[in-house]
Amino acid sequence: MNKKQVTGIGVAVLLIAVYFGVKTYASNHAEKIVNKTIAKIANFVDVDYKKVSVDLFGLDVHISDILVSTAGAKDKMKIDEIIIDNVDDKSDIPAFLSMSINGIELSISELGEDVKEIRGLGYNEKLLFNLNADYNYDQEKKELNVNRIGIGADKVGEINISMHLGNINLDPKKIVGILFTYPQIMVYEAKINYEDASLVQRLMKLEAQKNNKNLKDFKKFLIQNLEKEIEKEKDKFTKKALVEIKKFIDDPEEFSISVSPSKPRPLGRIMRCNNPKEAIKLLNVKIKS
Repeated sequence: MNKKQVTGIGVAVLLIAVYFGVKTYASNHAEKIVNKTIAKIANFVDVDYKKVSVDLFGLDVHISDILVSTAGAKDKMKIDEIIIDNVDDKSDIPAFLSMSINGIELSISELGEDVKEIRGLGYNEKLLFNLNADYNYDQEKKELNVNRIGIGADKVGEINISMHLGNINLDPKKIVGILFTYPQIMVYEAKINYEDASLVQRLMKLEAQKNNKNLKDFKKFLIQNLEKEIEKEKDKFTKKALVEIKKFIDDPEEFSISVSPSKPRPLGRIMRCNNPKEAIKLLNVKIKS
């Protein structure tokens, strides 16, 4: 083995040592921040976790094997992991946050009166939910950009909401004022998007059984009825909405509703709309499958 090879191996070993050293330091630092955050909410929620680690390449903080419960309660909710991509840890209300909560375990037996219906859809005793949030707040402009707030579940589907709001004050000392000034909040744009992962198919199959039909025939029945409504509908927006609903029933993959007014509109003005048609025109509502 020549000197260059020995030197190359030495450099590689040094880099590996530095990487794991920095990672250990970063993980320890991240754990201190996590513990500090948990301490702030200790009066409301009990949180236990197994491990905190940091991905130095992605700069993500991973918190694994979490148990959460309301303060003093015996029953705890299990969560596989929380991934924090980015967070403002210097403010009481973070000015920016990007995180995911994966593998939230929910027992179907805890869903009360809906248990029978949910089991009828073919779901097992436990469902695994995922939550995600990604937003940033501009203190000077008083604008909130929600890139994504979503919830999804395995073999169910996922709903994501995005929005751009203005004239909103997230100062902790003034946050209560939103209850009285919310009509002044400006709506720039907003969107709700649903991606199906078998829930719609399960619902149609259940309704088909109730109507003594197979899924194919029941879907055909729904589409034929929608086509009749589309043919006689005079309102342009409603007609287009029915067409998109028909597409979704035929192939339930994705469905979205968005608003993008020609200029920002205050919530108070939107709430004063006399009828749905006025609100649809004011907000430039669009439906797409």
